[in-house]
Amino acid sequence: MKKTLLLAACSFVLAQVTAFAQSNPRYLVLFKDKTNSTYRVDKPTEFLSQRAVDRRKKQNIPVTTNDFPVNAGYLFAIRQIGAKVIYPTRWFNGALVEASDAQLTQIKALPFYKGIELNLPVANITSKSPGIARTAATNRKLGTTEDIDYGKMNAQLALMEVADLHKKGFQGENMLIAILDNGFARGDEVAYFKQLRDEKRLIDTHDFVARDGNIYNDGFHGLNVMSTIAAYQPGTLVGTAFKASFALYVTENNFGESPYEEITWLMAAERADSLGADVINSSLGYTTFDDEFDSPAYNHTYKDMDGKTTIVSRAARYATRKGILVVNSAGNDGSNSWKYIGAPADVDSVLTVGATNYDRSYASLSSIGPNSAGVRKPDVSAVGAGTVVGDLNGGTSSGYGTSFSAPQIAGVAAILWQAFPNLTAQQVIYVLKKSGHLAATPDNLLGYGVPNLVKAQEIAQNEFAPLGTEGELLSSVVLSPNPAQDEVTLTVPQTLIGKMANVSLFAASGATVHSAAARLAAKHTIATGQLASGLYLVRVKVDNQERTLKFIKR
Repeated sequence: MKKTLLLAACSFVLAQVTAFAQSNPRYLVLFKDKTNSTYRVDKPTEFLSQRAVDRRKKQNIPVTTNDFPVNAGYLFAIRQIGAKVIYPTRWFNGALVEASDAQLTQIKALPFYKGIELNLPVANITSKSPGIARTAATNRKLGTTEDIDYGKMNAQLALMEVADLHKKGFQGENMLIAILDNGFARGDEVAYFKQLRDEKRLIDTHDFVARDGNIYNDGFHGLNVMSTIAAYQPGTLVGTAFKASFALYVTENNFGESPYEEITWLMAAERADSLGADVINSSLGYTTFDDEFDSPAYNHTYKDMDGKTTIVSRAARYATRKGILVVNSAGNDGSNSWKYIGAPADVDSVLTVGATNYDRSYASLSSIGPNSAGVRKPDVSAVGAGTVVGDLNGGTSSGYGTSFSAPQIAGVAAILWQAFPNLTAQQVIYVLKKSGHLAATPDNLLGYGVPNLVKAQEIAQNEFAPLGTEGELLSSVVLSPNPAQDEVTLTVPQTLIGKMANVSLFAASGATVHSAAARLAAKHTIATGQLASGLYLVRVKVDNQERTLKFIKR
């Protein structure tokens, strides 16, 4: 089996392609240490975003020297030799370097040099890697408007009871989802992402392959994937977490199959971590490679699928240990000779997603477990045969592959975590698995089956809540938008819904504008249209605990 975008059939290929030439091979050079670092673990915001620090703190994950950037002096020394530093990696403590044979010899003589990952180049051994046509598992067809808000996506979402959390106001607000894929062609144009663009919830983008700053000029697989989470066009298609914020990263080279893409996956995951992403969705998988990389020196075997051997699986392990909930497609080799999951779906702490038909039965394309260490995989499943996805023209298409089941689960995980912010990433995975339709009899075809968000809420409530005082829970109340015009909305965590609270609005001078007792719902709206422009404060008081939030009225 060749590494693929986890798709099953092809019906559309972008006409415009670009070749990425390089003059020298690229290596992942590893360093011995981070000696003489200018950073300190007690000052993490100097190298991590506050959001990334908060995610760790919330899950009792310490900041360590592994989080430090690599030694800048080491990078300078490599550049002085004449080699090109493409990207540094703090988790692996090294750098992706483009170097000639002579330059590599000099790098190996540097005192901080430790080794080279794989002991081989990861791109461009003798020439530019030849391109191949990528496949898209979409049977293109025109979308039609239906009477229900979820449109054509209703059936796949109804299997997981997604609407139950949406009705309670948990739609992904303030959750940050990073998507690693091959490109997001026309993502800046299609109507079903208009709300996302208008509300400026696209937080970060980067193309780790072309490094041209444009994620919209390559593949469209990422667009299809993202639509199952982020689309919002009522009556046509609505995603699982359509109010979430997003970071979009191109890690997949559409014109070659090499271990290089495992390294770009690593780089993107590190960036997502630094940004403070809650969830990573990766509809990608790696087993064997093409052309000059199609050899025993590079290709993976099933034995390597132990969750800790391949570059990309080690990268995913790091990500999960930083408190990120990593969701990965199981693969599309269920009917092929390989048949097993690929990397990084083999990682124990990654939420690996298989594919079902609409009756929740196993879709034969879906790769199976266990991993080679005997860990049951996949973990859960969702519709992956005939999944409704958004297409390049702003309509809908049918998708086939675990590429499209995984992002549905990524969105489901995000809104469940939004509803129960006291949970850790691994606890969210536990709850989703336990809510699956096969929870009593999990297997290596569908894992614990299709999650049910009604059951998941009951499990989270019964087994993990309350896990704190009202004061701690009040810290999870979110006010938006800010700045505001006509109204502001307080998004309330699941464990506070139904409690009596006093909600007060104050001017910056301290004068009371409004104060009332109310039973908290998932969303609490305060009208602000009549207010003069300026700074205001909202105080929420539950029992003897209170929290004050600020906003600007335009």
